[in-house]
Amino acid sequence: MYLGIETQTGLIYAGSNPGLLMPAVPIPTVTQARLIKVPEDWGRVPTGPVSWVFREDTFDPVTRMRRGRLYETDTAFAQPWNHRVVPHPYEDPFGRQEGAGGRTSKPLLVYKTCRSLLAEKRHGLGLTIALGDATAVSAWRIIQAEIDATGCLMVTLKSLSAFGILPNLDTAKVPSDLQKGADQAFERVLNSAFRESPISVIDHCRNAMTVFLSAWLVGQNHNRSILAADLGKVADVVGGPPYDRQAISWAARIIARLHSRGKDNEMRSKGLRAPVDEDAEFALEALGFVLRELEWAAG
Repeated sequence: MYLGIETQTGLIYAGSNPGLLMPAVPIPTVTQARLIKVPEDWGRVPTGPVSWVFREDTFDPVTRMRRGRLYETDTAFAQPWNHRVVPHPYEDPFGRQEGAGGRTSKPLLVYKTCRSLLAEKRHGLGLTIALGDATAVSAWRIIQAEIDATGCLMVTLKSLSAFGILPNLDTAKVPSDLQKGADQAFERVLNSAFRESPISVIDHCRNAMTVFLSAWLVGQNHNRSILAADLGKVADVVGGPPYDRQAISWAARIIARLHSRGKDNEMRSKGLRAPVDEDAEFALEALGFVLRELEWAAG
């Protein structure tokens, strides 16, 4: 199957033959796409016509899942290339542009079914795909891939967004002189989530948790020296009397342990595995839990 994007109007055409493309009605949402294999790929997201595009068929805002068709550039054609197409009813409702055979010529960027994804391990399942361009891009995990009866590659995507995991920080709850540091720590977590390595995301979560918990203790009239303590020490204080916030304390201790796994010597000496994406997601979940327990979650 083929998909064409008209370069002057952005209208979409589709069909089983690049020489017999029909208008796609209603106009579907088509987004530039790039497979993210290493964190550095985020710096290579598209700024113009690219090799992959995603045609969205459905989106569920509750489950944060999208389903649609994935295409890649057809290198058999120069891009763009003039193709004979049926006049688009949104552009020419009365068929005045019709030529021989009821068709007209349009400059199209032409894409074909994305077989490149199927060449990846497990057909790309579990990999991250970026949708959008360099000015605004979102991250999604490929959780299903299949070829439908027409030959299109159908993919199901799950949103990878910290905004679906982390609540917003209610800065007003933070002691006034520590609000700036708390905001900065929170922003670093949001900016790193699902874009940097798991070790980096866990490190930002550990830092934010240290900042939040030590600031909370200061707000509870604890000695301000706690602001210079590491997360392990802060977790001990939060879990001990007079606070006895055991759930928060254990969440913080787990993040501190995960952080230590980012050190090669720690992994080798204790025979530990390296952190993976799911561990980073757990760290984000733990940070969100702590914000809710502290009643610092906005909304």
